[in-house]
Amino acid sequence: MRLDDLFDLIPLGLLRGVIFVFGLLWGSFLNVVIYRVPRELSVVRPASHCPACGEPIAPWDNIPVVSYLLLRGRARCCGARMSPRYPLVELIGGALSLAVFEVFVLGLPGSTSVGRAAAIYGADFALCLGLVAAAFIDAEHMYLPDAITLGGIVLGVFTATLRGLPLTESLLGAAAGFVGVWFPFIFLYKGLLGRTGMGLGDAKLLGLAGAWFGWPGAVFALFAGAVQGTVYALGLRVLGIEPKLPAAVLEEIAELEKAAAAGDEEAKKALAEDPLTEDEDDAFIVRFFQRLFGLRRDAANGEGDASPATPSAEPESAVGGTSSASEPSTAAGETTGGETTGGETSGGEPTAEEPEPSAPTMRARIPFGPFLILAMLELLFARDWLESHLLPALWPEP
Repeated sequence: MRLDDLFDLIPLGLLRGVIFVFGLLWGSFLNVVIYRVPRELSVVRPASHCPACGEPIAPWDNIPVVSYLLLRGRARCCGARMSPRYPLVELIGGALSLAVFEVFVLGLPGSTSVGRAAAIYGADFALCLGLVAAAFIDAEHMYLPDAITLGGIVLGVFTATLRGLPLTESLLGAAAGFVGVWFPFIFLYKGLLGRTGMGLGDAKLLGLAGAWFGWPGAVFALFAGAVQGTVYALGLRVLGIEPKLPAAVLEEIAELEKAAAAGDEEAKKALAEDPLTEDEDDAFIVRFFQRLFGLRRDAANGEGDASPATPSAEPESAVGGTSSASEPSTAAGETTGGETTGGETSGGEPTAEEPEPSAPTMRARIPFGPFLILAMLELLFARDWLESHLLPALWPEP
């Protein structure tokens, strides 16, 4: 059957309605993914239940958007308040489903087979669903699941021909997108400055962009995401709002630190590899040349002589400065156990003020993933306009 035959059989308005409701249903499933995947729970079992009391949700209380409005945002079972994220994600799912249909299906010639049109719709809508889930997960947990990033790369490569993209260009784009972030912002940044500039999940996400849109798409996503992220950060600064790490991230870090203090090696490894808690004094490229030439770090920075390094009198902390592993640090003027610290000893004798131990620096307070994803959605739906008006250099005419 051709598209012309389908449109003659089913009124276009009815078809649009079905497509929108279909997207709402998948948006409802996305809420399950967003909640369960970061917590390493199955997205299939158990059935939908109240996060507050665990009571199963009746089918009539699980109708996308409608149930939220009828229940006034509260669970019927225990009265717990439901997050407005639930209807928001459902509406996003419906809107994106309809947008994919309007842009990619209705834009096809009428002679196109329904099967090919369905494949194009399914691939692009699956991309949208994965990106939306990744954006909300990253915003709440600063974490991009491999199932979405790597799975999206595989899907992008296998469906490249549906978009008129040669398979080799899709593979090259995936590699260029990943390496284009990993080499400068992770490998070199870590080696020279001691900390990573971007997370590995962002590199995989750029690989996904390259698999779907070729290397020009990865370049656009990186720079457009950076611009939009910068505008957002500046907007917060103008409004006097200080970005803070999500509560879920702080809880996860606290749990890891507690487990690491108890001797859990996996927790220690996770803290060492996490860009938020990694050792900022691990510039391995700089350290290699220091060892090669037998220089101390302060000598390499132009301070002191070029004598071999000597052991430090105090152990270095995981994040800048020095601290004791057994005693908590306090700010000047605070009291600890009845004794005042900072400026006076417990006996009242003045002492030279010492610099306070540096607190862990939470650099990446705003996750970058949602801005990369926004740029990818812009590219998906507005690529023709971008190619012809904004970035013709990235997509030269054949």
